[in-house]
Amino acid sequence: MKPKKRATLLLFCFLVIFSLGISSFVYLHTTRDRAFQRLTEELLLENLEQNSLLTHFLVKNPDKLELSEEICLPIYSKDMETERILRLQDLYDRLNALDLSKADSNELLLRDSLSFYLAHSLKLSEFSYFEEPFSPYSGVQNELPILLTEYSMESREDIESYLAILSLLPDYLDSLCQYEKEKAAAGMFMSDAIADEAIASLDHFRNLNEMDNPLLTCFEAKVKALLSSGAITPEEYAHYIEENTRLVTTVVLPAYEKTGDVLVLLKSGARTSQQGVCTYENGRQYYEILVSSLLGEDINVTALKNAFTRQLMEDYATLNKLLESNPEYFISMIGNERTADPLRQLSPEQCIEILKNMISNDFPAVDESLYPYQLKDVEASMEGYTNPAYYFTPPIDDSTQNVIYINRSQTPEGIALFTTLAHEGFPGHLYQSVATANSFANNNLPSLSGISYFGGYIEGYATYVELLSYEYAKQAAVNLTGNEDASLYYEYLYYNRRICLNLYSILDIMIHYENASIGEIRPYLYKIGITSDEDIRTVYNYIVMEPGTYITYYGGYIKILECKNLAKDCWGDAYSERAFHTLLLELGPQSFDNIKKAIRQRGGTISGPQA
Repeated sequence: MKPKKRATLLLFCFLVIFSLGISSFVYLHTTRDRAFQRLTEELLLENLEQNSLLTHFLVKNPDKLELSEEICLPIYSKDMETERILRLQDLYDRLNALDLSKADSNELLLRDSLSFYLAHSLKLSEFSYFEEPFSPYSGVQNELPILLTEYSMESREDIESYLAILSLLPDYLDSLCQYEKEKAAAGMFMSDAIADEAIASLDHFRNLNEMDNPLLTCFEAKVKALLSSGAITPEEYAHYIEENTRLVTTVVLPAYEKTGDVLVLLKSGARTSQQGVCTYENGRQYYEILVSSLLGEDINVTALKNAFTRQLMEDYATLNKLLESNPEYFISMIGNERTADPLRQLSPEQCIEILKNMISNDFPAVDESLYPYQLKDVEASMEGYTNPAYYFTPPIDDSTQNVIYINRSQTPEGIALFTTLAHEGFPGHLYQSVATANSFANNNLPSLSGISYFGGYIEGYATYVELLSYEYAKQAAVNLTGNEDASLYYEYLYYNRRICLNLYSILDIMIHYENASIGEIRPYLYKIGITSDEDIRTVYNYIVMEPGTYITYYGGYIKILECKNLAKDCWGDAYSERAFHTLLLELGPQSFDNIKKAIRQRGGTISGPQA
């Protein structure tokens, strides 16, 4: 059971990390302290200058930023990595030398959060070969087709930029292959079994026929739309189709083949199975820094595991009590889960509208003019590559372009669909993204988006509201049926979801910090019904190749709950769910240390974002 991961621009973490789930924006207004604003703008523009694919997704009108028109992708080399680290250190030093004596508390929080992120990025840069760009699960070979098929084309300039990016992919992939060669020389190349999975995913895409290749079918559909609108001529249409076909078949696919060949040659036979990062020199230290960076708070991993374990035992006890108190109900439900879930009759559109209305007591009400969105189907040719649903944030200069993509071949129904759309839409990523954008704009604040990544806040918040939505689901079921029959079933699913996310997070620590083997995690998986050797191997391989991913979701969720409890203690009678959620939205993705600081500073009187 993997957490849902929206598409990310995995153009390698030490070059640029940009999650398309990042939930705030840059507003180039005058702030109270221009020095801090200039530095954040400098960081953003530097990232955009070296990555045209990032620029296209992040900025609708790049001309206004006076960016170079040269099309480029980030290329790895040892020398460039050394320069990047020196540049990062310089930016970190300049940031901490800023005189922000006239800045208000909001800007100070942003400065401290950015300082935290840059400091941990510098610490992680000391561990040269711990990243895996060709992970079978989140590697570039899987991410690139998704991003390229989502590349919007509204003009001939967009088409020509896209084709130029395709022409650069061989150099980009070659540079990552060079990284893999260096990684192999350091004794840190992936195991043969994992390499085989990565090679298989490269081969799968390379061997798609023309009717199934999304880089051909999606491109044709977009260019045809421009032809129909009159934006391009029939002659241009024919030229672009021909040029795209040429680039895909003679440039991109051969680059995939060459990459696969490199991975084949790097297999040594010495490592038959993958193990956690702690098996490498300084691996436990790396893992602790990684988890701290993801959660936006310096973490003691052992203490974190103990906290997870205590919560797991509490949730197990609560779930067992629920089952023992209602034996006849749950016995009768076995094999009849569909009939126990009245929300299965709802479409994605209906789920979204119900959620928008239901959250108004706990969150700032949804103003339709501020939260426009579209539900779109994933292209048929991409259904096998994407999650059941995912959200792309809009460009920083146009917050009206909010899209939730639905994978019709994998779309869950009922309560699973409802909670998924709460995670991705309202009050999840989409709602948080736009609310934070409005808050930053109204308060004339620069954003950390595009220059930092606080995954614990982003995914922790979305997990928090996903779990909160089980209560909304209960009320929705009552409204649909007139009775509360579904409440026990939804309560069971709520605790089951918490237990699964928690358990996988504990296994993450066991594998990467304690060097647990497959045999050692087997008893834990038995407890949640995963018993086959194949399924256990699948869980182990995913966690071992994606260190910290489950902790980003569940650990971030636990940190949100810590903030919530702190707010209750600090605010007393002034506390309300709406006030707490308003503060989270107002602050946006930051370190949890700073969010807790803001809770202590502000008490129960929250100005809040316009919503």
